[in-house]
Amino acid sequence: MSARDALLAVLVEAASQEQTRMQSAVTQLQQWETTPQFNATLQDIFYDRSLDTNIRWQAIIYLKNGIDKYWRRAAKNAIAPEEKAAIRSRLLTALDEEQKPLATQNAVLIAKIARIDFPLEWPDLLTTLLDIVRTSTANESDPRARLVQQRSLYTLHLVVKGLISKTLAGGRKQFQMVAPDLFSNVVNIYVRYVDLLFASNTTNIESLSGCLETSHMALKCLRRIVVHGFPDFATTEGPVAFFRLALEHLQKFMAFKESIPEQCSFLVTAVDSHIKLIGKFYLDLMDAHPRQFILSPGAGDVLRFYWGLLAGNGNEHGAAPAQTTLIQGLLLIKKTLKDPQFILTNRDPEPIVVQCRHIIENEFMTAETSNKLAEILITKYMRLTEDDLEEWDNNPEEWALEEEADSWRYQLRPCAEKVFMDLLSSHRAQLSPLLVQLAGSTANMTDLFLKDSIYTAIGLGSHDLYGAIDFDSWLNGQLSQEVQNAALDFRVIRRRIAWMIGKWVSVNISKDARPTVYTIMLHLLRPDEHLAVRLAAAQNLKACIDDWDFEPATFAPYLEQSVQGLKSVMGQVEEPDSRMRILSCMSIIVERMDEHIAPYAQQIIELLPPLWQAAANQNLLQSAILVIMTKLVESLKSQSVGLHAMVMPLIRLSVDPSQEAHVYLMEDGFELWLATLKSAREATEELLSLVPAAVALLSEGMDHMRTMLKILQSYLMLDAERTFQVSGPALIHAIAGLLGEGLRAEASVSIMQFMDIAALTCPVRITGELYISTGLLNKVLSVIMAKKDTNVVLTQYLCFLARLAVEDSGYLSNTINSAGQQFGQSNLLSLLMEFWMEKFDNVSHPKHRKLHAMGLTSMMRTSDPSVLEYLPRLVCIWGDVLNEVNENGTGDSLVYWRETQDDEDDASEETAEILRRRELLKRDPVHTTNLAQYVKASIAECERLNGGATAFQQQWLSKVDPLMLETLTPLLA
Repeated sequence: MSARDALLAVLVEAASQEQTRMQSAVTQLQQWETTPQFNATLQDIFYDRSLDTNIRWQAIIYLKNGIDKYWRRAAKNAIAPEEKAAIRSRLLTALDEEQKPLATQNAVLIAKIARIDFPLEWPDLLTTLLDIVRTSTANESDPRARLVQQRSLYTLHLVVKGLISKTLAGGRKQFQMVAPDLFSNVVNIYVRYVDLLFASNTTNIESLSGCLETSHMALKCLRRIVVHGFPDFATTEGPVAFFRLALEHLQKFMAFKESIPEQCSFLVTAVDSHIKLIGKFYLDLMDAHPRQFILSPGAGDVLRFYWGLLAGNGNEHGAAPAQTTLIQGLLLIKKTLKDPQFILTNRDPEPIVVQCRHIIENEFMTAETSNKLAEILITKYMRLTEDDLEEWDNNPEEWALEEEADSWRYQLRPCAEKVFMDLLSSHRAQLSPLLVQLAGSTANMTDLFLKDSIYTAIGLGSHDLYGAIDFDSWLNGQLSQEVQNAALDFRVIRRRIAWMIGKWVSVNISKDARPTVYTIMLHLLRPDEHLAVRLAAAQNLKACIDDWDFEPATFAPYLEQSVQGLKSVMGQVEEPDSRMRILSCMSIIVERMDEHIAPYAQQIIELLPPLWQAAANQNLLQSAILVIMTKLVESLKSQSVGLHAMVMPLIRLSVDPSQEAHVYLMEDGFELWLATLKSAREATEELLSLVPAAVALLSEGMDHMRTMLKILQSYLMLDAERTFQVSGPALIHAIAGLLGEGLRAEASVSIMQFMDIAALTCPVRITGELYISTGLLNKVLSVIMAKKDTNVVLTQYLCFLARLAVEDSGYLSNTINSAGQQFGQSNLLSLLMEFWMEKFDNVSHPKHRKLHAMGLTSMMRTSDPSVLEYLPRLVCIWGDVLNEVNENGTGDSLVYWRETQDDEDDASEETAEILRRRELLKRDPVHTTNLAQYVKASIAECERLNGGATAFQQQWLSKVDPLMLETLTPLLA
């Protein structure tokens, strides 16, 4: 059996409907895909039209996948150049494929290869493709030629799309070089078929359809060729002519649509596609080359045309324009208002920017036009409709969520709102009086949709109108009265008032008016209010409470009612997004009210278990529940112990890597875990049961290292001995596994800061053997003696040794001597002492300098000559440190209390952990030890260990500079 026949047989299996046969075939194809000529044979099978369509489909799909994986020269198992050349030579021979899905895949394949190989490996691609287009167009009476024309134009469209997707400057330059030839050929085809279209009898459906199909594909090519091929198109004759021609055709298409027979709706759709595509062409030009667009002859005509559509809603051009066309007009106007390339700077404005601004302000966006635009936006495009009102009643949740969605580029009313904001921002002085006048006119206005639109404009323009409108007076007067209007139709205004307050609250609502704001919001949260209104009130109550100058005392009288109101709304909604928004409002209330939430916490807590159950597959909602639970724990502080039965399973689930949801919940689970530990008064069995999970996550590597160290540090400060009883060996083994070469400096510092707390909270009698058996101390010594890390890292490692030395210098000396034998360094202790003293001047914090001095001093309590020889250098360190700080009687000093790692905690929050940390610092030997007395006691111990004061003086102190001893004596007094 030939290779082709074997491959064909497997493709037959792959095309079958039996799962087992298909899987077996896929496995075989995967084994063959790197075999020479595999892809060329797939192409051969695809081009064999005698085969079943499903088999050919399998062939082109696998060929396309092979191109993605193996076509580039740098790819592993790349296709051989000879095979690639053979594939390329045949790609343009199948442009008469009758079956459209197969033809589409072939075009995609050509475009993929063109993006990689043009122009170096496939220089004649575009000329060949254009020749095929021209030849088939010249013989369009031949059905086959007509088919080839359609296929080749579509292929050209995809090739162009692929070439312009190159992001490097070289790729863009290559396309710009071939763009003029592409443009001249394609524009001729486009013009020819558009002219034929407009000249055709509208009853000749087949002719109309053919012209529309060809011109549409040519137009898709031209859109990208002009935008990406002519960076200076405003001064290039062909593109400029097409720029104007497109507007002429746009107007004709809109009129032509009216002449199409009613029964030919598919032709109306095709014409609408042309109208939409011309709009995309202008938008793409404005996005890519805004200045070139404005400078193009006829730009004013284009903008005025779209302005006419918006102002007259299409009445001058026959049919009312589609919503998409109106949105395109709004987007073009928005670009002229807000594009950064049209903004004048204070220093030496570019002449081209001045020119563009002159054209915009004098030929298009004049004072009269901007006033008219503001009026049209407010009265026509920003209005709600009866359809909106119907949607309110049928599905208020979905409507409310859609209002908040960021889909303004595709919906008319939200797009109009965006344009209005830019218009007001750029014409504030001119339009502010108009808005003030409109606001005044709403008092007795009966057109509720117009009133809503005006309120929308005032809300959107809050940052521009804050000095023009006395919002406090308006709020306390008209708005407060309107909120009381319970008429069903007035629900539109009640909702808008809640929304408008949310926009103004951070701009210009005084503290004195806050009670009015809260009264209005809570009134709109009442159970008998329309759900859409209640959702708006909940959403914007959050904005009011989240404001930077929120005062808990002002909100306290409204706290119970707000919790009850939000709880009631939660019972009405079903959509996860709605529930998340309500939870978000509750979370901010809990956070801002802090301990004042305690009497009402139970009402919130009752909501959470059923909500969690209902959110089984809704990870974002589950995250929101974890967030509010964290806020509750933080606010309740030590009282949060009552929540542990609910909290522990949530933490365990959210941080368990075996659970699918952990990817989404882990970070919020960590926050809840930390908050729970920081608030705990004691280490309960429930809390300690989570320690193994923290150690396991720490063992996995660097992903969660910093967070796990913080969590485990909280455990150590809560109850270090019981934490070590639960997971001591695993914990120290995990730490040892993290240490070593290649560790980032920040990670090394974090780890050793953790070990500093470990040494401070748990005595060596418990941890000493673990430090040795897990290899942790050997790792620490290896890092130090390798001397490859930064001074910050090395001094942090030495800080840990200093802790051990202060507690038990004999343990540390013995451990270092044992390690020296393993390292083959008999004098490791001496080498370490030398390096330690060498690095002392790199320690900056006074507390750490004292700790290092105490550690070195403790190591000096020995009769080991290899250590005592460093006494002269230690005397210098004593002098330096004793001179730096003024300690009290117990050794304490204010400078010892300031540590960078403590900055993570808010000192204003008296959590249980902050109190523990404070007590721990009070017990720290650095705080409790008077250094002068410590040094004197150490000298006395050295004298005892080395034959008495006289012998010690003769053998060791005599080597110290007498001047240094003379300086040190008063410091030790």
